[in-house]
Amino acid sequence: MSRHDPEKLYPGFPGTEPNQHLRTIPACAALGMWQRATVGEPVSTSLDAALPATCDADGRVSRGAALVLADQATAGGVFTTLSRPTPMMTLDLRVDWFGPLPAAAISCIIDEVTREGDLALSRGRLVAEGRPIGAAVARYLIGSMPGGTPGRMDERHDVLPPSPAPCFADYLGAESTPDGLVMQPGVEHVGAPLPAYHGGVIAGLLEHAGVSSVDAAFRPLDIEIRFLAPALATLPLVARVVPRRIGRRAITLDLEAHQGDPDRPVAIGRMLAITDPAGDPVRHDLPRG
Repeated sequence: MSRHDPEKLYPGFPGTEPNQHLRTIPACAALGMWQRATVGEPVSTSLDAALPATCDADGRVSRGAALVLADQATAGGVFTTLSRPTPMMTLDLRVDWFGPLPAAAISCIIDEVTREGDLALSRGRLVAEGRPIGAAVARYLIGSMPGGTPGRMDERHDVLPPSPAPCFADYLGAESTPDGLVMQPGVEHVGAPLPAYHGGVIAGLLEHAGVSSVDAAFRPLDIEIRFLAPALATLPLVARVVPRRIGRRAITLDLEAHQGDPDRPVAIGRMLAITDPAGDPVRHDLPRG
């Protein structure tokens, strides 16, 4: 049997092979994601740097695209704990970066999922060419679609093409306005069938807004997003940045996204950026008790 045989796929994964469901999620298909989810093997989700829509202007994988990957990959980890395909929604997502991202394919490999009833905490690591480039952790509510309403797995079957955008910033298509960075709705941004923006796309927009607001000497060290309400993919999404502390070596930014009413954000976040140069990350495995 091949690794795509239905008998060997984790029973909680939708579809008959790992990539079937991904290719029907517009945001995942647009960024060319693929997945491994065979029982007994590591669960991982990947992006290909050969697709321009996943990259920044320098040809490296964009941190925004990596956030979409981290959101989808950690959800994939939760699927491994389910007895059947069940919908879920992201409550929060945090990614810590280890230096700049490479101009090479990156993967998010899931290391651990902890369940507490309908709550699940999924932890993973972002790697490229065998090197750690980041760590991701996300919490999910199982059994609910965006908005907290009961739902079922999406029955979309159309396989969608990758985005033709020349870079991730163009994939977002956001424009700077006096109100903030505004992204117009597009089918390539959809995650849940509400239709709602993919949580990773929201995180990518907030990251893009944060980085655009600081001096190029600062590099993002981490970002954390809390999702407060469904962001309808039929309406523009506005990202705003509020500097909380600006120092010589570190900047802390508050981020928020809304859809017309700044007093009713659909997501909030915080980003830390530093001027310290990137080093060579080394993973130390400690004894487990």
